[in-house]
Amino acid sequence: MLSRRKLILALTAAAGVAALSRELLSRPPRHAPARRALKLPLAPSGWPFPYARVVAPVAVFPPGFGVRRIYLDAGHGAPGNTGNLSCFCVEEQAFTLAAAHALAARLNATGRFEARVGRSGDRPLPYPERVEDAARWGAEAFISLHSDVRGKIETWAPAPELTCPLSLASPGFAVLWSDEGAPSLSDRRLALARAFARRMEEAGLLPYRGAAYTGLYEADAAQEGVFVDRRPPGQRIYVLRRPTMPSILIETHHALDAREAARWTEPATLDAFAAAAAAALADTLGSADALVDAPSSPPPT
Repeated sequence: MLSRRKLILALTAAAGVAALSRELLSRPPRHAPARRALKLPLAPSGWPFPYARVVAPVAVFPPGFGVRRIYLDAGHGAPGNTGNLSCFCVEEQAFTLAAAHALAARLNATGRFEARVGRSGDRPLPYPERVEDAARWGAEAFISLHSDVRGKIETWAPAPELTCPLSLASPGFAVLWSDEGAPSLSDRRLALARAFARRMEEAGLLPYRGAAYTGLYEADAAQEGVFVDRRPPGQRIYVLRRPTMPSILIETHHALDAREAARWTEPATLDAFAAAAAAALADTLGSADALVDAPSSPPPT
């Protein structure tokens, strides 16, 4: 189990990020990259600027939905794999672990889900063990949480004696999926990816359009923010192609954008994301049940 001390430290670091962002936005910054951050035009939704509103999408649970098991993979934290370093010098593995626990608590509170965080201890956990754990547990969806890094990287000092990477041009979330394997499973992955992106956009979060993804991922024609894995076959993402249940990977935000990294420490953002996740899971798992339970059409006469 994750120690209480480590979780508190991770969340405390996140709260410090928000305070640093408010300080950055309240007075003229001395760093040129930070000055440019304040001059960037608003995104279509207003995200990720501090006063952009986020809302909680409403989940519609069909009759008989029951309680569904959802496996939450806190990305990275594998042997030799800590992930990226954010614009506030927070390791990706620390962010994803805190975010996964926050999402699990919110999903479980609905009474409609039993959410489990796969990586909950101090031991680095290989990805195959996570996939096997999800299958043994009987998970009905596998959600891997990450943050992304994009664009030309500069450096800045968000606090005295702290130098961190910074890149401000590409905020937004991305939902990744794989079309490898059986068509029936691939179709369910795509449905889950589209539902998550649609509901996250409804919550007020900004879908990333993929300028930095050329040669890696292909954008979905039907839903912004959704991308299929197009890496060379031997390099494709393990947790997208190996789970036996529908799986997706969510790049929650651009970790080098100080505005967006700060927004993802706010309870309101986590609340809106959790509501979007619950709604997306209700949309897809409930729809799958409807397809299975629907009576077949009578034969033509």
